[in-house]
Amino acid sequence: MRIALGMQRKTAMRVALSLLVIAFSTASVFATPEDMEKFHEVTRMKESSRISQDSCMTCHTEPPEHNSFGKDLKLNLRASQKSRLDSLIIQSVASKDSDNDGWTNGQEWKADTLPGDPKSHPEGVPAKLEDGAKNESGPTVGMVDQLLPKHSMHPLVIHFPIALFLFGAVLELVGIRKRSDDLRKSAWLCLLFGAISAWFAVPTGLLAFFRVGFSWTGYALIHFFLATISTLLMTGLVLFRRRGAHTSISYIALLIAATAAVASAGHFGGLLVYGN
Repeated sequence: MRIALGMQRKTAMRVALSLLVIAFSTASVFATPEDMEKFHEVTRMKESSRISQDSCMTCHTEPPEHNSFGKDLKLNLRASQKSRLDSLIIQSVASKDSDNDGWTNGQEWKADTLPGDPKSHPEGVPAKLEDGAKNESGPTVGMVDQLLPKHSMHPLVIHFPIALFLFGAVLELVGIRKRSDDLRKSAWLCLLFGAISAWFAVPTGLLAFFRVGFSWTGYALIHFFLATISTLLMTGLVLFRRRGAHTSISYIALLIAATAAVASAGHFGGLLVYGN
């Protein structure tokens, strides 16, 4: 009797856990205040706007059922393999016309109309669909986007200053500690090319920033500030080091400060792209 009762309890627990898994796996977009806050940040939506007041209807017909806009967001969220919305996911649906009313989602949230409701749209005749919007002829891509992707090669370039400078800083500190000229020569090359590559990473990052459509808030602002500071510190360190192999306290302090700035800029860049 006790064995049978125990088996029933185990079965009930398994069913309950399965239901919880299903519930979490089907969690709705904008299910948390953080998601809606991220949406406001990207779209620059005011709290008094209609979308803010009808926040549920932005992505749902009747919760938990998604409307066409919510389905597009959810599809891109799953494709990104992330658990929460971020700037890139939201921007990825800006050029789509989820409710097929002739207006892109980006045009609708700028006009404070619901992008998932075909009856809610800006006044007047629909403007020309933005590049990439879905239409009968398929997606259209501008000449610039064909030649240069929206990330503007920033993900390709940015790894050089981070890897070279951080590795060079380690070699430099070890070389100073062990008084090794060979280590310091290797460190010099890493620091030099790390600083040079940073001057290529900054403009590609700015270009990607404007083309993707980030706003000057949150992680984006912090990342830009740290990237600028770290580039200046790296350059200053290289100019200082160019005079000779320094071992002064001021040189070591500058090296540590530049290293911390580079690492922090990379960290917030990762948060900007991948989220928390």
